[in-house]
Amino acid sequence: MSLVDKVQIKTHYTRSINLERDGASINVVQAYIPTSRALRTMERVVDSFGAKQAPRAWSLIGPYGSGKSSFSVFLSHLLSNKGSETTQAAYKVLGSLQEQSSKKLKKEFQAHNEGSNGYLKVLLTGAPEPLSLRFVKALSAAADEYWSKLKIRGPKKAIISRLQEASTQTEVSVSEIIKLLTELQNALKGKASGVLIIIDELGKFLEYEARHYGANDIYLLQTLAEHACGEHEINVMLFVMLHQSFEQYAKGLGESLKQEWSKVQGRFEDIPFLEGPEQVLRVVSSAFEHKLTVQEQNTITNNLNQIISVLAKQNALPGVLNEDDAVELFKKCYPLHPITALILPILCQKVAQNERTLFSYLGSQESFGLNNLMEEMDSVEDMIYPYHIYDYFITNQPAVLGDHMTYRRWAEVVTAIERLGDASPEQINFLKTIGLFNIIGVQGGIKASKELLATLFGSKNKVSRLAKELIEQSIIQFRKYSSEYRVWQGSDFDIEDAIETELSKLGNFSLSNKLNERAELLPIVARRYTIKNGALRYFQPVFIDAESYKSLKPNSNCPR
Repeated sequence: MSLVDKVQIKTHYTRSINLERDGASINVVQAYIPTSRALRTMERVVDSFGAKQAPRAWSLIGPYGSGKSSFSVFLSHLLSNKGSETTQAAYKVLGSLQEQSSKKLKKEFQAHNEGSNGYLKVLLTGAPEPLSLRFVKALSAAADEYWSKLKIRGPKKAIISRLQEASTQTEVSVSEIIKLLTELQNALKGKASGVLIIIDELGKFLEYEARHYGANDIYLLQTLAEHACGEHEINVMLFVMLHQSFEQYAKGLGESLKQEWSKVQGRFEDIPFLEGPEQVLRVVSSAFEHKLTVQEQNTITNNLNQIISVLAKQNALPGVLNEDDAVELFKKCYPLHPITALILPILCQKVAQNERTLFSYLGSQESFGLNNLMEEMDSVEDMIYPYHIYDYFITNQPAVLGDHMTYRRWAEVVTAIERLGDASPEQINFLKTIGLFNIIGVQGGIKASKELLATLFGSKNKVSRLAKELIEQSIIQFRKYSSEYRVWQGSDFDIEDAIETELSKLGNFSLSNKLNERAELLPIVARRYTIKNGALRYFQPVFIDAESYKSLKPNSNCPR
């Protein structure tokens, strides 16, 4: 019997979430694992309950696959009609967490929706088209669905007709959209707790705005954010999901427009949405389903105790995780070796789409994928080692080419393996492991040290032997100051990243003004005029740019 019969991956963890497609999915809600970042974001939402005027516009900023869409779906059901099966499932997930704050949050959400039919939810996903038209259509569809569930009749339904009419127009002004939204809020009095607006993949709308100046979607975002902060019996909550800040989408626009976009982002409370290694591991552990005997579980526990002891001494365990908790956590992550489990999320952040790629690997049927490897394993003594995931990423993840520094390190490792030539599988796997450690960089004590490598290859003596063979062939080097093996001799210092960091600290400034302050240009004398007329005339050069040339004033004391 292969290991694939004893360890399975829950399939709903292995696909990406689409806000509009999966907005009503109970499977997505039941599978969601609220992380510490998600809980802190929920606390911000709860703090706005009952407040007359409060910030109710948030921008969740995080890279692809970091869980923003899953969080949005889960939050939308916490704020839905408490009588629905999906909302009850969301309450159950929130109440089952060990964190004390989650129990309090559950009670807060339940109390907030008491006596109402929950929030009217407007969910839309970004596309290369005007936001205003998509928003009106989504608002109309959401209102129609909400009213149909309540079976409301009478004059209040007139707002549905006005929204449907507006959704068929080719152009709707910002003021008209806000007017319709306000009318909808008035019509919902006594029925709803509020209006929840979630815009996923907002960057696609912003990119459209940047390419089609005058669409005025950026002003719509500003107005919606300001409207959400205002006082009303039926409050509006606005969430937008981004991969980077507003102004990053304004590249190629003038400085004044970039500043305007930056001001609009100031209307939102920014929430960085990227979890630490420990939180990601807890999510990963929940994706596994084990069907192991007691004896098999004991075997795994004994092996993990030895490995975790070494990791603890090397300060390679994440956060405040102690040894006992680490053993329990990595048991749930079996068959991943603890070091594999630690470096996998980091590798996904560096070369691919974060948790999305992570779960794609876990559920992958591709070559060198998890399921493919487990089919070849028949004992719980076996594990998935770092060189296994090296093979997966080098074969199936061409996205690595997107990052220059990471690509260069991949290329150097590949070149080193080619130089190694006709070597034993053990030597090749040893080199792949060191290369993978080097690619992710030294993070949290994880490095290609003798101690950590020994947990992967059996003993320090074996590590020393393999390392000596590769050092003699000039494939790897040992760095005494950091006590680790390296495939290349170059420095760890990332000069390109350092330059970008320093440039980001400069903020907005005028290059022409700085040049004028620091390097005054010598005057240019009008020699012919001066010799002919006996009067000195000269021109004083100055630096100008596209913004300052229009405001440049004449500077002359000469009579006309």
